[in-house]
Amino acid sequence: MSCARIKNKKRFHQVNIISVKHAEPFTGRIKESIKKTLAVLVSLLGVIFLIAIFALLNIAHDLNEHADDHSRLLLRKALFSRQDSIRSHLQDNAAWGEAYENLHRRVNPAWAWDKQNLGASLYKNFGYEGVFVLDGKDDTRYSILNGKRQSRTLADWLGRNPTPELRQALARSQGKPVSRLMLAQGELILLAAAWITPGSDINVTPIPGAASMLVFVDRLTFSKLQSMGLEYGIHDTQVKTPATPVANYPQASLTLPVYGGSIQLVWRSDNPGGALLTWVLPLLVFLMFATLVFAFMLMRNTLLKAQRNDENTFLLEQSRLALAASENRFRDVAEAATDWIWETDEQLRFTWISERFPAITGYRIGDWLGQPLTEFLQNDSFALTQWLKNPQSANNLTLTHCRYLSGQQRQRYCNLTLKNVTMMNGQRGFRGTATDVTLEIEAQQRVDYLSHHDELTGLPNRVQMKAFLEGKLRAKPTTERPLAMIMLDLDKFKPVNDLFGHAAGDDVLHEMSSRLRRCLGDNGLVARHGGDEFILIVPDIRSRAAVETLCQQLIAAITCPYQINGHEIFIGASMGIALAPQDATDANDLLRFADIALYQAKTSGHNLWVFYQPDMSEQIVQRREMEQALREAIRADQLRLVYQPRYDIKSAQVYAVEALVRWQHPRLGLLTPDQFIPLAEETGLIIELSDWVMLQACRAMQQTLPELALSVNISASEFQTPGLVERVHSALEQSGFPPSRFEIEVTENATLKAPDIALEMMRQLKAMGVRFLIDDFGTGYASLSYLRTFPFDGIKLDRSFVIPMADSESACLIVKNMIGLGKAYSLNVTAEGVENSQQQELLKKYECDILQGYYIGRPAPLEQIREQQAPAVSARARLALAKN
Repeated sequence: MSCARIKNKKRFHQVNIISVKHAEPFTGRIKESIKKTLAVLVSLLGVIFLIAIFALLNIAHDLNEHADDHSRLLLRKALFSRQDSIRSHLQDNAAWGEAYENLHRRVNPAWAWDKQNLGASLYKNFGYEGVFVLDGKDDTRYSILNGKRQSRTLADWLGRNPTPELRQALARSQGKPVSRLMLAQGELILLAAAWITPGSDINVTPIPGAASMLVFVDRLTFSKLQSMGLEYGIHDTQVKTPATPVANYPQASLTLPVYGGSIQLVWRSDNPGGALLTWVLPLLVFLMFATLVFAFMLMRNTLLKAQRNDENTFLLEQSRLALAASENRFRDVAEAATDWIWETDEQLRFTWISERFPAITGYRIGDWLGQPLTEFLQNDSFALTQWLKNPQSANNLTLTHCRYLSGQQRQRYCNLTLKNVTMMNGQRGFRGTATDVTLEIEAQQRVDYLSHHDELTGLPNRVQMKAFLEGKLRAKPTTERPLAMIMLDLDKFKPVNDLFGHAAGDDVLHEMSSRLRRCLGDNGLVARHGGDEFILIVPDIRSRAAVETLCQQLIAAITCPYQINGHEIFIGASMGIALAPQDATDANDLLRFADIALYQAKTSGHNLWVFYQPDMSEQIVQRREMEQALREAIRADQLRLVYQPRYDIKSAQVYAVEALVRWQHPRLGLLTPDQFIPLAEETGLIIELSDWVMLQACRAMQQTLPELALSVNISASEFQTPGLVERVHSALEQSGFPPSRFEIEVTENATLKAPDIALEMMRQLKAMGVRFLIDDFGTGYASLSYLRTFPFDGIKLDRSFVIPMADSESACLIVKNMIGLGKAYSLNVTAEGVENSQQQELLKKYECDILQGYYIGRPAPLEQIREQQAPAVSARARLALAKN
């Protein structure tokens, strides 16, 4: 053994002896210190758990506050929605040429009340308790209160006069309807007012003088507030008054400023924090005691190991001194959040780079050690050079969005921070950080792109389209070289989403945009206007024939099949065309005229294009007149009901009748449902029309043929409108017709838009005893799960399946299988379109339950059906007497 090794060994033993000597008296102090530490730790843990309990209480309180704030937001939204609705209804009745003639120029009660243009329907359909017409002197010239015509002023009925406030609000609104909440007679009142104007009716000439005002009053009663709250999951909504009883559940409140004071709405609080306290607080208390016990046992074990740890104190002190030198290097850069850290010499050559550098940039550290920082950056070194030349360069420098190429030669961005420092060797140098912000820059670029482009198709959106159009219009297109705007809407696109899903629909739209761009080329702009609607702007077009040629190319491209997920999909398109300057020179007018032409194209068929003509606007006016005529027909007894029998094969007798409506138009003659039902659905008159049909049919059946069942068709749109259950109940109650003999016929598509709402309506009607039939079964888009999910009682095979049975074996097989499908789901099967005995015998063979068609009986008045039924009834009576 060498002398050096002997000396080192002696020195090591000396150090151990010294450590032990110092450790012996230190151990007693360590034990006392550990005991004190235990007390401090127990106290600290107790404080921590108390803080946790306090935090839990605060969280529970915050949860309750958040839930109540959310309910307040929803309640405000409900109030705003109700105000929007009453203003919309008010606008429809105030901006109307006939209203101006019959309410402002003179008050015509026959027009307003007798013809129900401004009558009880506002109270029946929308619940508006008050309707007032005030002239320019604020005198009430016409009023309806609770659906009845009465002669009372607005101020007298409300107990206060809001007219001056309404006139001031209308003056500020520039002619738009206004609405106000107010407190009157202890009730929350919703007021809406609008000037009575001719609207768009060019045939009415305004008269000078102060305008008349139309006022709608909606009393937000207890039941209305309850209903408004329940639409958003808010229960027990009411206005708090001194007479309101104290609730036995937590309540939330909302104070609303109203005209004439303020009110406070209260409702049942969701109280999510209460459940949290019920379950978490006991568990937290248990954990607190368990943790304290564990800490005590752990510290007790620590006392036993304290003596061994004392001997390592000296070595730990030496390690601390070594770490102190390392901390000096990172102290200056510890303040910033960094991705990678670097050091350079005075010439900005890298001398040290952190380990994060390769992961961020894709380079090896050795590739850049000794290389200047200015070469790492792309065209961003000018500011750095100027900072180095500045005498005040001792300050920090921050460079944002510096560009550099990654190891994969991709463009990236970083934020660079530099600081002038003195190194350990005394020389000047620089330290800094580099934060990669590539994702942030790319996200901002993405936001800029989406603000002007459609995300799905990549086409320009409305903003960019409007800017492009206005720029081209400023160039003043001429009659010889006009600008053409083509508004294009896809035909048969909705079934693509319904049958193949929205993903397939998105693929079709994406392929569609590519085809449109190819057809147009670089001459113009293709933009997505929304949904399945596109706009093409073609400036400097040569002639009208060139537009026709382009439309032919577009139709040819659009109608080519689309290969989506192994399916061939076919769609078409309709196009409306407006030209500038022939039709308009304003962007908004051009868009409106193209939309009018598109509407004309869609009503004329498929795969058509139509140029805008001035008389198209008149056609829209004619459609509005048709709407008014239908509204008048419901009130003027122009509608007629006929009934078609339904024959039960097993009992060999007429089992029920189906009520069918006809319109005896004073000018056009007898109109069938397909000529006015679509108009009623579009305008919302379908509800009033259905109410009339249900009530009249139930009354007639109860008086004429009480032993038969009655089926009535309900439109698909009515299943999206609240109140269907109440309307059916009202018709049955007023007529006395039993719900068990009342059947509702709906098409397969009636429940596709909002199946949850439709299912709930059907369940409520089923609970009353009403039966449901699927009309035109097999022609819609529903799946087989439709029969299992919804509580139908029977299906009606569409006549398109029954008529070919006599000439086609495949048609017979289809009908047979459809009947079997209905039987499998325990449904009664009705076959429509039975026109001869051969069809009857085949359907009887296939065990069909009920027949309906011209062979069974044509639609006829109920009295005629009763006369046809009389012999059968007498025969059954004689048979019953013979059995007795």
